[in-house]
Amino acid sequence: MTITRRHLVKVFGSSSVGLASAGCLAPEGAGSNETTTGTETPTATAGWATEIPETPPNVSCSAVSRPMAEPVDRDGALAPREYPGRPPSEPAGEAALEYVTTFELAYRQNAEMIANTDITTDGERDSYLTRFDISVQDSWVTAGPANSAVVRLQYIGSGTIHPGMEFDYSTQYVTYYVDSTRVVRARTTRHDFDGADALDPNPWADGSPVACFEE
Repeated sequence: MTITRRHLVKVFGSSSVGLASAGCLAPEGAGSNETTTGTETPTATAGWATEIPETPPNVSCSAVSRPMAEPVDRDGALAPREYPGRPPSEPAGEAALEYVTTFELAYRQNAEMIANTDITTDGERDSYLTRFDISVQDSWVTAGPANSAVVRLQYIGSGTIHPGMEFDYSTQYVTYYVDSTRVVRARTTRHDFDGADALDPNPWADGSPVACFEE
C-alpha cells in the first residue's frame, strides 16, 4: 500500500452533546476548537468542520454491511484483506487517519475482488485480482461529537486483474465517522466533485454502518 499526503488538518475539541442511542458513549464537556497542522503551524479550519452535528450518525448496528471477499485458489491471486478491529478509544489525529486508511483499503480491495472474480471450471477463462493499491493524496481529521473523529480521504487507486488487465480509479472522496463503538462510511459518486468546503460525502446524511463493537 502506498500512502502519500500533502497535508493533514487536525481539529481538536468537541461540543457538548447528549446521545440518544442506547449503548453509546457518554456526553463530553464543551471545548474550544483549535486547528493545527502536524508541525503545529496554524492553518485554516476545514470549512466542513462547522457542519458536523452534535450527535453521532443515526444508524443501526443491525444494518452493518461491508464487502467480505472469499479466497481465490489461483497462483498470484490476492488474499482478502482483513478489516481493522476496534477503533482507538479516543480516535484523533494520526491514529484516526491510520485506522480509516486501513479500513478503506480493505473495503475497496475486497469489493474489487468480489466484482472481478470469475473462475470457470473448464479451463477456458478465469479472472481475479492480482494487485490493488490506493494512494492517499489528501486527508483531514476533525473532532466529532463525544470522543469521535471525522476523517476525509482523497485518493486514487489502481489494480491488476488476471491475466493482466490494468485499471485505475479517478479521484475518490470518502468520509468516515469513527468512535469506539461504530464506524460509518460515506463516499461521493459525483464525477465533478472538487473537494469543496462542505461535509460531502456526509456520514450523517448518506453514511452506511460498516462496523460496530460492543462497549
